Amino acid sequence: MHIIIDATTTQDQLSYAGIGQYTKSIILALVKQYPDTQYSLMLFDNKVSTIEPEIYKYKNVKIERIGKYRLNDYKNDLYYYTQILPAINRIKQKDSIYYCPYFWRNYPAYTIPTVLFVHDMNLPMFNMYSQQSKLHNLFRKIQYWFTLNKSMKCKHIITNSQTSLNDYLKYYPNYPKTNTSVSYLGADMEEKEANISEVLPKDYKERKYVIYLGGALNWTKNTKGVIKGYAEFLKHLDPKQKQPYLVISGKVFKDENKKEVKEFHKLISKLKIKDNVIFTGFYKDEEKYSLLKNSFAFMHLALYEGFGISPLEAIRAKTPTIIHESNVYKEVFKDLAIFVNGKDEKEVGKTLYDIYMNPDRYKEKVEKAYILSQKYSWEETAKKTHEVFEKVKKNY
Repeated sequence: MHIIIDATTTQDQLSYAGIGQYTKSIILALVKQYPDTQYSLMLFDNKVSTIEPEIYKYKNVKIERIGKYRLNDYKNDLYYYTQILPAINRIKQKDSIYYCPYFWRNYPAYTIPTVLFVHDMNLPMFNMYSQQSKLHNLFRKIQYWFTLNKSMKCKHIITNSQTSLNDYLKYYPNYPKTNTSVSYLGADMEEKEANISEVLPKDYKERKYVIYLGGALNWTKNTKGVIKGYAEFLKHLDPKQKQPYLVISGKVFKDENKKEVKEFHKLISKLKIKDNVIFTGFYKDEEKYSLLKNSFAFMHLALYEGFGISPLEAIRAKTPTIIHESNVYKEVFKDLAIFVNGKDEKEVGKTLYDIYMNPDRYKEKVEKAYILSQKYSWEETAKKTHEVFEKVKKNY
C-alpha cells in the first residue's frame, strides 16, 4: 500500500499550531508502526520541517520536494494546482491513497482515493474565515466551501472527536456515515523535566504562575477570556501578598505588527496587569512539560475546539486544568477537568482563586485525569488511521 501525504503544514506558519502538531505526530506514528506501508511525503524546498531529521531514519519513506516554499494563505488553490497536484500526479501509483491532514491546502478527491481529516467546523459555525476585513472574510468563505465541498467525493472522513463528526454531518448530511471515523489525538510530550529558568522570571517558584499555551488569537480561542479571568483572580488576593504571574506561551503573542496582537496587549494594559504577564514567545518542545508541571493551574477557554491538544498536555503534566464547558471538552475529558463558563470572567477568576488557595482539593481529580490522558496516544491514533487506509484499499 502506498500513502501520499501533504506534510507542508510541518513547515509553514501552522507548524507549531494544532494542525501542524497533528500532521507531524500522525506521520511519525504511521511510518514507525507500519513499516510495510510505503509513504511519500510532500514538502517544500529549502524549508525545515518539524519531522526532520527524524523522518530520515525510516526506510519506508520517500520525501517528495514540490518546489518553492509558500505560506498557507488565500493563494493555496493557485499553489495546489501549480505545485502540489503535479507532484501527486507524478508520484501516484496504482495502489496509492492520498491522505489530507488539512483540507485548505486542497486535495485530489476526483482523481485518487482520498482520505480527509477534518479538525473542526469552527469557521462556518462562527462565520469567521478571516479577521483581516469583511472582504477578506467573504473571499475566504467562498474558498473554504469550494474546497470543503469536494469532501463529498472523498472515500473516507476522519475527525478528532464525535463532536467534530456530528458538526461535519450537519453540513453534509448526505455523506455516508459508514465512511466516517473518529480518531482521538495524543499528547506528543515527554514527561521529563527541563531547565526553564531562562524562560521564566527568577522568582517564578516563589510567586507561582498560571499558564496558557496558545497558537492563535482568533476570538473563538477566547484568549481575552483568559486575560480577564486572570484579572478577576487577582482581585480575590490580599493586596499585600505577591501576585502570581500569568505566563502566556507562543510566538504569535509577541508579534505586535498584527492588529489582533496589538489589541490584545492594549487589553492587558487597560486591565493594569502588564507587569504580571510574562510572554515566553516561542518555546522548545522539551520545555513544554516543565512549563506546565510547575504551574499551579492551566487555563484554556476556547469556545470551540475539535479536540484540545493543549488541555490534554496539561492533564498529562498533572496540572489542574480549567477549560470552557464546550461539548468536545466534555466528550474528551469527561468530568475530570475543571469546567467553567469561559465567557464569565468572574467565574473563571473565582475558580482560579480556589485552585490557588486549596490545591489539595483538586489532587484526586488531577490524578484521575492523568490516568484518563494515558488512553489518548498517537499510537492509537495511527492504528485507527491505518485501519481506514486498509478499508479504502479493500473497497476501492
